[in-house]
Amino acid sequence: IEDMSMRLHELRKKYVEMNEKQINFASGVKWSDVEADETTFDRQNMGAFADNKATPIAWEQWYALPGAIRKVEWTPLANKWLKDKHVILHTDAAKSYKCQIRGVVHDKVVHCKKKVKTNGKWKWQMPNYVRLVHHKVLGQKALVRCKAGTQVIDRAWRFLKERLQINQASRVGSAALRAKLRSAQYEYWYRNRDLWLATGSLCSWEMAKLIK
Repeated sequence: IEDMSMRLHELRKKYVEMNEKQINFASGVKWSDVEADETTFDRQNMGAFADNKATPIAWEQWYALPGAIRKVEWTPLANKWLKDKHVILHTDAAKSYKCQIRGVVHDKVVHCKKKVKTNGKWKWQMPNYVRLVHHKVLGQKALVRCKAGTQVIDRAWRFLKERLQINQASRVGSAALRAKLRSAQYEYWYRNRDLWLATGSLCSWEMAKLIK
């Protein structure tokens, strides 16, 4: 059963990675909502295996578009995937998103309590996961009204984590862990469909390549 399960994970991984390449975040004609975020699925202290014993940590982090990485890394990725696409980008308050990309309008929400200075006084700002915002966008006189926040991708992260079982065979950086994550991603794509029928179609898709 375990072998069959891993074979299914690998097949789903192959399918998801192939179809991800065809995803287009926006048309460049109509303004579209896009969310960017990141999450951590596992971490491991690698101090016992490193020359530097300052407890280096290996992380299994995944990104959606991708998420909160350094600004120097985010800028070229945003230029590649979002530039001139007419995108309203929704993110958290990570500083890496503070860059100007042509054809992108950006809003953010605060996911954790933080101290801010208002009228010369410091005070705590409570988390704000969703809020209504208005944007002035190119080509439209009326303001665009939408919800700022990453609630869609947050639900996707939760869906994946609920289906992920971490063990010794599937730790940080392992092929097994990434296959399980891709398999959970496949289930998310087909969450409103019969997975038995979807799996049958998936096997037919794989067999069709073998008999060509």
